[in-house]
Amino acid sequence: MKKHNLQPRGFQKKYLSLVAILALHSILLAQSQNATLENQSSSSQRPLNLSILHNHTLTDNQDFKETFDEATIRKSNTQNIYDFLKSHSLLNIKTNYGNPYTQSVDLRGFGINGHKNLAIIVDEIRLNNIDSSAISLSAIPLDSISKIEIIRGRGTTKYGNGAVSGILKITTKAKNTLHLSYANYDTLNSQFSSHYTSDTLNIGAFGQYYHTEGSRNIMPKSEEKDGSYNKNGGISLIYYADNSLLLKAQTNYSKYAIKYANPLSKEQFNTNPQQAGNGFTHQRRWDTYFNTGLTYFADNGFITDINIGGSSNESEFINSSSKHKGKGLYANFNTQYKNSSYFTEFGVDVKTNQRKNATLLAEVNESLLYLYGEKYLQDLTLNAGINTQRVSSKNTTKLSNNLIGGELGLNYALNPQTSFFTSYSRSFVVPNVDFMFDFRGNLNTLIHTATFDTFQIGSKTLFGIHELSGNIFYILGKDEAYFEPQTFQNKSLSKTQRIGGELKFTTHFRENLSSTLAYAYVDATTQDNAGYNYKGKNIPGISKHIFNIATNYFLLPNLNLGISYKYASRAYDYNDFNNVLEKMPNFQSLNVSITYRLKDFEVYTFVKNLTQHKNAIKVSNSYYPYEFETTLGTGVKYQF
Repeated sequence: MKKHNLQPRGFQKKYLSLVAILALHSILLAQSQNATLENQSSSSQRPLNLSILHNHTLTDNQDFKETFDEATIRKSNTQNIYDFLKSHSLLNIKTNYGNPYTQSVDLRGFGINGHKNLAIIVDEIRLNNIDSSAISLSAIPLDSISKIEIIRGRGTTKYGNGAVSGILKITTKAKNTLHLSYANYDTLNSQFSSHYTSDTLNIGAFGQYYHTEGSRNIMPKSEEKDGSYNKNGGISLIYYADNSLLLKAQTNYSKYAIKYANPLSKEQFNTNPQQAGNGFTHQRRWDTYFNTGLTYFADNGFITDINIGGSSNESEFINSSSKHKGKGLYANFNTQYKNSSYFTEFGVDVKTNQRKNATLLAEVNESLLYLYGEKYLQDLTLNAGINTQRVSSKNTTKLSNNLIGGELGLNYALNPQTSFFTSYSRSFVVPNVDFMFDFRGNLNTLIHTATFDTFQIGSKTLFGIHELSGNIFYILGKDEAYFEPQTFQNKSLSKTQRIGGELKFTTHFRENLSSTLAYAYVDATTQDNAGYNYKGKNIPGISKHIFNIATNYFLLPNLNLGISYKYASRAYDYNDFNNVLEKMPNFQSLNVSITYRLKDFEVYTFVKNLTQHKNAIKVSNSYYPYEFETTLGTGVKYQF
């Protein structure tokens, strides 16, 4: 059976983001910084005249967001960030070839290109990829996360290239915790976090080890499963020089190894999705990161942040005897000021990334200069921003893009319970090295920089114990990149269109019972022929309907029952631009957890995919099963 490729041709799917994951270089940095500032403000004799850095967020309202606080994340008892986002958010997340550590994250219907159109921010540091593989979030322990925000249609000014659909913003915080859990398929998850804080010094450390035997056989007539492990750790140092200056440094390390089985035919998948395909992939990956910087709090109210850091990575594919290396450097500067009348921020961000395969070297350089502001006029908030970007990629040839983007918006509070908002943004997606060059390393003349214009309008209303927020949006795309399955080439669709909306309804019935209902709709179509009569066809890999419900009920003061259900409708096969092949299965997962809290201990049990729904992604009639089994586990958390 031929093994089909989800990733575009060029460097192809095996190059799994060797310079991408800049998350870990910021996790403990912000954890320790936040803890230092909080401790200083609450216990030090020297008062802080300003709040925690990056406290400001877009328009300081919830209209554009799904927001999940620390309590919601903790009560979910999910084992990693992907599981939490699948079960509790409207993001469409799908496993990449059965690899649980680099899953695809999609917002507002971009399908296989979803992760290229969503800015992923961890503690104000942008994660970045130079190729087409998904960014890995698996190195961020879920216990370290204090807040997750999904901001729609905003952030173009500050984050530039690739911030089309919005922002996935993750905020972490240092804690003293120990967490152990065990589930079927010999799945062990252990993690710890600890920090020491004095008047002037904060030292933090964390570690995690995850192991599973897996549930699929990797080869016919073999009892070996598609097992994997993931381990990561890091240390950080924050020095509080005086009331106005923080100095910071940190380093982190991450490694995972995995064997994932090849796809199945439809008949094999329907009969038994646990069975082996016609082979497997065995991969190991290492990442190291460092960051140094300072934060200065001026007496006049300005906050200035400067960071310099980098990463090095190596990925080895054991059964194909291939090894790939990458490295990256970045530097960024921003200064911001806020008072009761306005907010303003100015910043510069530069980065360079390289990836090497044998004798072939690819490099991407980016620079961004931006200015953003908000003006507060009683019940009206106006916001505007502009940026200029330069992105250059080179291999055997070189291509550069000079871009100007930005955004406009307003928020109007009709009364204390109801507000309305509207916004417009122009954003870009520059072809990455997989699209920029063909598989021979030559410049790809069939690909262009994609331009997106996003319009949205919505409102938020509070009435009694209920909260309702929603929006409708229109995204017009030009030169959107895609992999053409008939010619096996990377091309650009000259025109695409997305029309849709999102709704979220939250109810707090009483102190011990709350629920959230959320729904998203998107109609994503091509608006040109693209040489193959694709006009008016649905873009593959996109679910039109996504629905989720989450409920928490405290049966007793210390006993919590949590239930979540996620549904995503059937999407066209990833290679089916003609919309003629059978669609992939819909996604469903019903999850239940029960938690008992006793002082500093939490003991819980959980069931994932209770109905044992068969989930899979589909590429050219090949089925890649994921989360098709029921997982049962138990765990204990201790906070000290």
